[in-house]
Amino acid sequence: MRKGMQSRLSSIRKAFVLPIVLAVAVSTGLLAAELMVKQVNLTYLTRRSDVILQGKVTEVLHESLPGYPNIPTVKVTLNIEKMVRGPEGKTYTFREILLGSRPKAAKNGYSVGQRLLLFLPSPSQFGLSSPVGMEQGRFNIVPNTAGRLTAVNESNNAGLFSNIAKDAGKEGQKLTASQLQTASTRGGPVQLDELMSLVTKFTSLSRIQ
Repeated sequence: MRKGMQSRLSSIRKAFVLPIVLAVAVSTGLLAAELMVKQVNLTYLTRRSDVILQGKVTEVLHESLPGYPNIPTVKVTLNIEKMVRGPEGKTYTFREILLGSRPKAAKNGYSVGQRLLLFLPSPSQFGLSSPVGMEQGRFNIVPNTAGRLTAVNESNNAGLFSNIAKDAGKEGQKLTASQLQTASTRGGPVQLDELMSLVTKFTSLSRIQ
């Protein structure tokens, strides 16, 4: 009888307690890296991220968190085109939680064939990982009218380059003339190679949590 009661308690915990724990974790900052909404710049994105990759989405799967049917997630797999920071391999998969206002945005945010530049933290204790700064850490890669690849995040790159030259200077780094020109952009798509040039430079800066 005691075993049966323990089993029922375990089922209740999975069905009801964990969703509450996750919601509290989001609101209290345990998943702050994934769900932060304040405006951040490129130096922050680079210094905070444990995984920085450019790739093409090959699979998008909407499913519950394994073992917890009340926790909706989206599981995204990409073929890696360039891994700036992160594990070696040809593919990378991450799972994003869908809570509150996130489900609609996240479900519309990933599609097979989409090319992305992503700034991600390491997976949380629940195996979840969302772009740092939410939409600010997810860049769509598309060609411009001249055929050159450009990158723009979900915030239209607003504030992306704010104070980055100053941030780099504090760490003893100087931007090139071309990088300074890119850094003067206030919003809108920027050329992917110029953005990646800055990202590569900022990977030498000290990491932050």
